[in-house]
Amino acid sequence: MKRMLLAVVLTAPLLSYACDTGVDLDRHGLVQLTSRVYAYIPSGSSMDEGLGANSGFIVGKDGVLVVDSRNTPALARKLLETIRTVTDARILYLVNTHYHPDHTWGNNVFKDEGALIVSTTETRGDLKKYSPAYLSYYKKYKPETYELLKNVQVVLPDTTFKDEREIDLGDVTVVLRHFGPGHTSGDCVVIVPEERIVFTGGLLSNGYHPNLGDQGADFDNWIAILDRFKAMETRYLVPGTGTVCKAGVLDKNKDYIQTLREICREEIKRKTPLEKATFSVTVPGTEGYLQDNLLPFNVQAVYRKEILDVIKPNFMISLPQGFMINDGGGSTGRGWIRWAKDSEEGHLEIEVHWQPTSRSEVISQDIHDRLARYVKEHEGYEMEVEGSKKLDIGGENAHAAYGSWKYKRESLTRAGGLWTWAIVLRDGTLYTIQLSTIAGYQRAREERNMVQLERIVASFRILSPQRGS
Repeated sequence: MKRMLLAVVLTAPLLSYACDTGVDLDRHGLVQLTSRVYAYIPSGSSMDEGLGANSGFIVGKDGVLVVDSRNTPALARKLLETIRTVTDARILYLVNTHYHPDHTWGNNVFKDEGALIVSTTETRGDLKKYSPAYLSYYKKYKPETYELLKNVQVVLPDTTFKDEREIDLGDVTVVLRHFGPGHTSGDCVVIVPEERIVFTGGLLSNGYHPNLGDQGADFDNWIAILDRFKAMETRYLVPGTGTVCKAGVLDKNKDYIQTLREICREEIKRKTPLEKATFSVTVPGTEGYLQDNLLPFNVQAVYRKEILDVIKPNFMISLPQGFMINDGGGSTGRGWIRWAKDSEEGHLEIEVHWQPTSRSEVISQDIHDRLARYVKEHEGYEMEVEGSKKLDIGGENAHAAYGSWKYKRESLTRAGGLWTWAIVLRDGTLYTIQLSTIAGYQRAREERNMVQLERIVASFRILSPQRGS
């Protein structure tokens, strides 16, 4: 009978709640939502406050379920101390709503309390995969921040679920749901159906910029999930960051995602380079939002996810694993796109420019003319031509030139490497294919990288006649 009731609760609008105690929605620290449900809202967004990431807990007759463990063991212990001001009951469960450090790096504290740690299958995998890289980044580039993190023990969830799991705390049931990728690939939503309260994890922010930059993010499904929250007619929402809120905040989050996507798509059509868009694009109505440092990263993430859909290039290149879209702009008829990959072997890039032409042939001098224009437009670079050759571009021996490059001003960064440019004419369109690599001035490694890049572009294929301009 209980299972049937939960199914109705989660798929149909909920009845209005007869008695609302009127929670202070501006409150920070411990916020009592009902007699059994509590939120913990940090007072700010600093690293000392765990980057503003919220937690919470549900108290049942048999014990306590905790939602998210905060950013460090010290902050997790502060959360545990707060829980102990409410109840001495056993900590039975800790739920990780997603893998990001500010929600999981206090796991060991609750593990030591005997909690069973629960997450989606995807979250467990991502926590294992990405946490070492996060810690390494802080240690190498932000040593002051690393001092706060040096005692972090990455503790993985003990058990996972795929779509839904119910947890009975004795006199209150908690439902865990995975609605598919949104903020990350494995977002877990924690629902207390009887109280009409939802802990959203990173899927919802209130007065904070949301984080759109995760590799597993899915903007379309994220918006669909926010619509699901609205259909639940929740009493209270506990967002991943920001104060407890009601359903009105859902539209603000939807508008943020949709507006930023629309703005970025227009910039892509105008061929605005990502480097420029990162610092010029803003989202109207977000003045005063906390964690505004996320906005440039959000622009980058949206740009890279939207480029292919906006441009719709009429060619393909079979790219090995690890290559990702880095920048681009224009349309199917005229534009450019860049893929890049970073590995222990160095940095590799493939950049393709295309434009309509009435020419019937190309010659090797065309490459040198384009190089000369590029150097003139990019004064910070120095490109030395070492020779010319023919390069296999999709089965055609295309004209190519090759050489080395470096930054003119070494004070910017010590960087340089090798390049190869080729030019091909297909169906009234001129394609310039630019390959480059950086490998710390290790010539042998750079040459191996360039051989790899040249093999990749041999897979270049035209898909259909060009459309538009």
